[in-house]
Amino acid sequence: MNQFVYCDVNLCIGCGMCERQCIMSHYDLGMTEVKLNDPLQRARCKTYRQPELKAAVHCKQCENASCMAACPVGAISKRDDMMIFIDESLCIGCRECVLACPFGAVQMAPVTDGRMVATKCDLCIDTKAGTPACVKGCPKKALTLMTDETIKARVLQKREDFA
Repeated sequence: MNQFVYCDVNLCIGCGMCERQCIMSHYDLGMTEVKLNDPLQRARCKTYRQPELKAAVHCKQCENASCMAACPVGAISKRDDMMIFIDESLCIGCRECVLACPFGAVQMAPVTDGRMVATKCDLCIDTKAGTPACVKGCPKKALTLMTDETIKARVLQKREDFA
């Protein structure tokens, strides 16, 4: 089943709590230990704060992922659980995936060995949380973990709204 995090821009206030929750989940840190300006504490989502729009951008785990097709070394693959995964040990930092992503969800970030590697939302699958920490920690409930079922329900609701 394909899953991804959806941001309702009508609810998002651009507070960056999703970034903090992501860092806490991936690095097993407390709120006071998170340093958003520390490049080695990298969030796998990105909050944008513009006067007319506030939104959190996450990987959409695309069915036919352009980032995966663009990677010249095969560092991006689709796991059995349908999640698009970046193997940082294979990433050469070429940025082709960053350019290919139509959502701006892939970013470059430093790792402890000094290399720059591609990074993106991994739904916190391999963390203690096991589910997106950003969704649980969003104070305005602007983030939703979308599944096939939630997408179908929203489509049906929209049809009813227009009927």
